[in-house]
Amino acid sequence: MSKVKRTLGPAPCFLLGLVGLLGLHSEFAIIAVEEFLFSKKYNKFSITESVTHWIVVFFLWGLLALVLYYIAARVYGYDLIKKSNKPSVRGLVIALLLLSSSIGVKYILLGSWQMVLDFKQQGWFQFIFLYLYHLFEAALLLLSAAFFQEGCEKLTKIRNEHIPWGGLILALTWGLSHFITTGSVTTALFYTAVAFFIGSAYLAARKNLYFAYLFSVVLIAV
Repeated sequence: MSKVKRTLGPAPCFLLGLVGLLGLHSEFAIIAVEEFLFSKKYNKFSITESVTHWIVVFFLWGLLALVLYYIAARVYGYDLIKKSNKPSVRGLVIALLLLSSSIGVKYILLGSWQMVLDFKQQGWFQFIFLYLYHLFEAALLLLSAAFFQEGCEKLTKIRNEHIPWGGLILALTWGLSHFITTGSVTTALFYTAVAFFIGSAYLAARKNLYFAYLFSVVLIAV
């Protein structure tokens, strides 16, 4: 006998999205503990200490992403993968335009491709773990955006592919929080735009998790 699924209302959606956001920001607490244990600031970590940090963080993020997906699918019957729609050509074009414009701005700000700079600065060993970190970061960001999007649509009773609620919430939280961590207005504004683009691409791809995740990874990593 199958269990009756609970109704996925706005509150559970916001709660799942909020847990995802808290998971992303838990890195600050992890850094504080590591700085105490290693007796040095984060930017002074050795190769081993940096890799250890990334492993701890992406393990936590990966586990949290699986738990959030499982709760939504099994408890509420909201399976984000099964509910993925086939993206339209128009939506993919919009997503590609968002992606290319974001990568272009990043190139102008950095003066190079981010992956090239990371490889030169980190070396191949650290580069591998850094980009594993980005893979899990993109997954948790996208899940949070998806849950916030669903919650806002249920709350407002407006289902419109032109209103990226999830992206807006990510932008105002995860995006702007980079000002606190970096002290740079430019960096904070850039990641605010990245967060907004992730939510927008999720809608542009008609909530197709595969396409939206690929977009998110490229957007963050390239």
